[in-house]
Amino acid sequence: MSYRIQIHSIINRILDAEKNAYGELFTACDELYEALLQVTGIDISEDSNREDSLLDSGSAIGLTWAAMCIKDHNRTKRFMDGITEATGDMLKTTAGRAVHILYTGTGPFATLMLPLIARFSEQQIQFTLLEVNDTSFNCLQKLVGTLQLEKYIRRIEKTDATNWKLPSNETVDIFICETMQQGLRTEPQVAICMNIIPQLQSATIIIPEQIILKAALIDLGERMKRKFGNKSSGNDVHLLDTIFTLNKEMILQQADEASTVFPETTIAIPPEVAASHPFLYLLTDIVVYKQEKLLIDQSPLTLPLKLADLSQYLPAKIKLQYHTGKKPGIQFSMHVS
Repeated sequence: MSYRIQIHSIINRILDAEKNAYGELFTACDELYEALLQVTGIDISEDSNREDSLLDSGSAIGLTWAAMCIKDHNRTKRFMDGITEATGDMLKTTAGRAVHILYTGTGPFATLMLPLIARFSEQQIQFTLLEVNDTSFNCLQKLVGTLQLEKYIRRIEKTDATNWKLPSNETVDIFICETMQQGLRTEPQVAICMNIIPQLQSATIIIPEQIILKAALIDLGERMKRKFGNKSSGNDVHLLDTIFTLNKEMILQQADEASTVFPETTIAIPPEVAASHPFLYLLTDIVVYKQEKLLIDQSPLTLPLKLADLSQYLPAKIKLQYHTGKKPGIQFSMHVS
């Protein structure tokens, strides 16, 4: 059996599986990971493959960690389902021409390209692939060659997507950017979107469509009871406010204002809630496409991110703001009245 047939078979099992078929998805994602390691020849134990690439806009994670993202079966399933549905929807509007998909931060496997080549022909879809990490880019080229995907590829470039310019005579139908960690920290997801989205036409589909960061107070004791199936009040998370929303509309508004400074949010902390929920966390909700979502605890991407322990003192207000740059993420300050 050729690698391409093997990988298509695994991909189809992932796409056809129910979302709650956790055992089936875990097994299929693990098999896909192992097959892609064989295709690319990656040595995941090599120290250099574990090193991040430091950029002016954050860190591009090392090849080993980028490859292992595929093992997050919920993440893989939701994104694969979302991009497949989006491509099918876009094909209905393109009057017979190929859908052009811009995929930034592909990692070594270009994981979100794989479901599309399993379901669509090269006459239906064409890719522009961008990757900044040297070793990941070399693996990507080997993957394309070994699986004989050249007819699907319009362009493949080793480049920093935060600076890349779309050729003036081209349009993009679907833009994929999946370069993130929980809380949109460390990696350049926001910076890439700020560069790419203003260059796109209004009808372009963005994957993921939306990422929402929310501040919350958490009762860790109640949270552990709920997670481990013990008797719980069910009130372990107290939502405070939305801090940051990354979507097409927000990026275009920032571009119109010629601003790279995002709005600050000030939150008053209710003393009665903080007494029982003393830990401040950042929650991440991801809308991949339409109904395909990753919510709290459904992926390492959406695990609550601890910001502060308020138990020793109670600030009257907390100010939070998203920052880009070498260390992107939410910054906050606490103010005691």
